[in-house]
Amino acid sequence: MCSELVPKVLELLKSHKFLQFSASWCPDCRYANSVWRKLGIENKIYIFDIACFPRSAQEQWRSAFQQATGSRNLPSIYCNGNLWGTESQLHAFEKKGTLQDELRKVGLL
Repeated sequence: MCSELVPKVLELLKSHKFLQFSASWCPDCRYANSVWRKLGIENKIYIFDIACFPRSAQEQWRSAFQQATGSRNLPSIYCNGNLWGTESQLHAFEKKGTLQDELRKVGLL
C-alpha cells in the first residue's frame, strides 16, 4: 500500500514550495508549528497532518515519505521538494541564533 502513496507524496512535494509532514499528536510537530506561528509564517507552510488517519494509514504514509525522500520523521520540513530539516534543525538554528537567517535563505522570511 505505501508504494501506492509514493506518487501522492511526490505530488504533495511538487505542489507546495514549503511542506511539513506532521501529526497533531506529535510534540515535535507542535513545537515546529509554534515556531511558524511565532514568526508569523504559518500560512506559508503547507502542513500535511496524518493524525486523522487510522494508525495503519499513518504508518503507510510514513513509509511512503521514507521511500520518496529518505525521511519518515515527524516533522519533516521540505523546501522545493527537498528535505530541509526536522525539529532538531529548528532547535539547532534557534540555539545558534541563526534561525531567521536560515529561513530567509529559503524564502520563508
